[in-house]
Amino acid sequence: MKYSLPRTLAFGALLPLISALSFSAPLAQAAGPQMPPMPVEAQIAKAETLERTVEVVGSLSADETVTISPEVSGRVAQILFREGQVVEAGKPLFKLDDSIQRAELKQAEASRGLSEVEYKRANQLVNNNAGSVNTRDSALAKLRIDQAGVALAQERLGKMTLNAPFKGLIGLREVSTGEYVTPGQPLVSLVSVDPMRVEFRVPEIYLTGLAVGQSVDVMLDSIPGEHFNGTVFAVSPQVDVNGRSVKVVASLANDSGKLRPGLFARVNLKLETLENALMVQEEALVPQGNTQLVYVLEEGKVAIRPVVTGIRERGRVQILKGVNAGDIVVTAGQMKLRPGAPAMPVNLQAAKPQPEQGQ
Repeated sequence: MKYSLPRTLAFGALLPLISALSFSAPLAQAAGPQMPPMPVEAQIAKAETLERTVEVVGSLSADETVTISPEVSGRVAQILFREGQVVEAGKPLFKLDDSIQRAELKQAEASRGLSEVEYKRANQLVNNNAGSVNTRDSALAKLRIDQAGVALAQERLGKMTLNAPFKGLIGLREVSTGEYVTPGQPLVSLVSVDPMRVEFRVPEIYLTGLAVGQSVDVMLDSIPGEHFNGTVFAVSPQVDVNGRSVKVVASLANDSGKLRPGLFARVNLKLETLENALMVQEEALVPQGNTQLVYVLEEGKVAIRPVVTGIRERGRVQILKGVNAGDIVVTAGQMKLRPGAPAMPVNLQAAKPQPEQGQ
């Protein structure tokens, strides 16, 4: 036997259930779990003093270098130096046999003496109205010729001694005493080693940053662990079209005498110093067309900002506009982020100091 409830009673019994379901659905949705913040890597943008530098390689060279050679032929009579020593400017280095030149000088001086006597006699006769003016003028011309002959003989005699043109380090001689030498024959080299020159080439992209007076820090493989400071004193006015580089020359003090021409050098050139430069990692930039974007966390939410960049150096880039000091800039994980989405910098959280127990 079947029993059925009245329709009105059945509907009345269902009303509480319908009401409970209609109100509990929004509550269930509100009480449901929210999406956790997306983990990202980030950095805090900080203003710093940036020294813009460029590292290149170069070589050392002497400030002055010359090969001592004779201007006249002759036989080497004396060698007046020791190889490898430092000599002062004007010091005699070689003396050639000058016996002939000395004899020529005495001959010229004797001729000049006779001419002086003849001129004085002719001039006295003219003053006494006893001689002709023509004779006196001829005697004067002869005296001047003989005076020039003495000066020429003295110069020839002076060429027989070879002196150091500047202070420097004398090299290894290529001749011996008694050897006959000819004009232009190399006898020995002389180099000025204090100060030294360091020559290097800088890529053309740094051309506008090059200037006389910039400082360089030089390291040498032959002298490990030591640094030598110098100053740029010349920048080539031309760019090498083959290597697209600019030749730069700097001066290095060499008081200790350790430096030698030809040494391989590693040069760190300081281009400029930027105050309050805002630098971020290059990974923070997200290119979009011709615009560079940066993801920033504002109160735990993602914000996307266009930025204007400056110089790039060693994996970092300067931000000129778009980011302020203290902003949290996302450096990894940008592809997972959307504007307004929550995000958490895991590396910055890990870097925070943990409170001590008992506090």
